[in-house]
Amino acid sequence: TLTARTGLILHDRDLVMTYQRSKATIIFRDGSEIRLFGNTKFLIEKSKESEEGPRRFLHDLMLKVGSFWGKFTKSRQRTLVRTPTATAGVKGTTFAMVERDSELDIALSTGALSVTNQAETIDLKAGKLMRDITAKGSMQDKISDLTQKITIQADENSFEVPEPGKTNEIGFTLQLVNTKTNKNVDRSGEVYISLTTDKAATDKIVFPETIILNSRGYARIRATVESFESIKNSKGRIEVFAVMDDERFIDVASGSTSLTYMNRRHLKIDASSGKVE
Repeated sequence: TLTARTGLILHDRDLVMTYQRSKATIIFRDGSEIRLFGNTKFLIEKSKESEEGPRRFLHDLMLKVGSFWGKFTKSRQRTLVRTPTATAGVKGTTFAMVERDSELDIALSTGALSVTNQAETIDLKAGKLMRDITAKGSMQDKISDLTQKITIQADENSFEVPEPGKTNEIGFTLQLVNTKTNKNVDRSGEVYISLTTDKAATDKIVFPETIILNSRGYARIRATVESFESIKNSKGRIEVFAVMDDERFIDVASGSTSLTYMNRRHLKIDASSGKVE
């Protein structure tokens, strides 16, 4: 048994356990990500790169008990998530699962899932919620709409990479809303932020460690952007995901916003020699 730490490398057959007030994040080589909530046992049965054809990653995972939110890259992975109740085939997707007391809940924010139990297979569509699935019972009558969503919006959707040694900030607004009326929802809770970006920007956009929506379901936050190396005069894209960070919010769809960055070339001129660096 090992105590988890940032940067710990996991292997096939590793079992990750969280306790009541602990959480953990697993990041796979293809950029897919899983956020484990409290009181969870999650097994990495197998995770490997395909040996033939285009580069893809194969993930066989098992949620023994507990809950998680997952973000899986499009076209670069084939993932199966098994639970004691059912199996989900993942297709470029953001979704959440809760497996407790021999029942399974699944909330699909984006993409598609194929869910199979002993009775049938269901192709679940984005924006749908399945509650109280059992191993042998019908699933079709368990489907309903996700009626709430967390939205995230940046003050500006583009920014310049700061010069070495400098930083800048980006402001964000988070709000819980009703998906049908778009009206605000009064509901407080903690929020997890996940980024999809290129290697150059990894860990260079830093959000507050703790983000909590107030009683009106609202929060204002600022993220710090540090300097990072990338191709000069190039543009890049960053996807920012906001997720309610607890299984009690499985009825809330995750939200996202896109940012673009420009890394301009900064010239240094020696004052005495006039030499350009």
